[in-house]
Amino acid sequence: MTKQNKKNFRFLRWVLLLALVVVALNPLRSGAQIQAKTKNGLGAGVLKVTKNHVDYEVVSFDWLFFKYQPPMDVEHPDGTVTKGSGKHMPIPPEILALNGKKVAIKGFVMPLETNGSRVNSFLLADELVTCLYCAMLGYDQWMVGTVVSPRGFRIADEQFDYPITIYGTLEVGEEFQDKQLTSLYRIKADVFEGKKQKFLGIF
Repeated sequence: MTKQNKKNFRFLRWVLLLALVVVALNPLRSGAQIQAKTKNGLGAGVLKVTKNHVDYEVVSFDWLFFKYQPPMDVEHPDGTVTKGSGKHMPIPPEILALNGKKVAIKGFVMPLETNGSRVNSFLLADELVTCLYCAMLGYDQWMVGTVVSPRGFRIADEQFDYPITIYGTLEVGEEFQDKQLTSLYRIKADVFEGKKQKFLGIF
């Protein structure tokens, strides 16, 4: 092995060692630590994390999606109409079981109510959209979020372009106002976690 090859080998070895250290410390950097994995009726592993000494069950919009249809027709601001099923569609029991649970869910945040640079209420959606009705997302592909702290969340403008993890208490069930369906899922948000900055542009 030439002297140059030896140098390259030592350099790569140090890079690999550094990468292993970063990966090992990654849960500490995010503040959320993996606790356990079990099975549940959702057909996937239940991943639990601890954030600020509170245990949260990790869920996703894929888990919450069941092709829900509202009981009545819904007319959207753009004039399109979502046809109703004519009856209340039952929510799968494994999803109902999440009602009142502490959960962590990732999605794109669209502010609803703000106070200066702070967000007090928001929509959390499965996709990056500027208007839920324009994207025609189903009711089981987004949720209404309310920040528990009256101070709200301070979310930087650039963070809205990337998925954000919301930690909070999930509410499951149809909610109506003036005989109009306003939401299927809601979350009382304790804390959020935005996109992590990559270390050396890699991790």
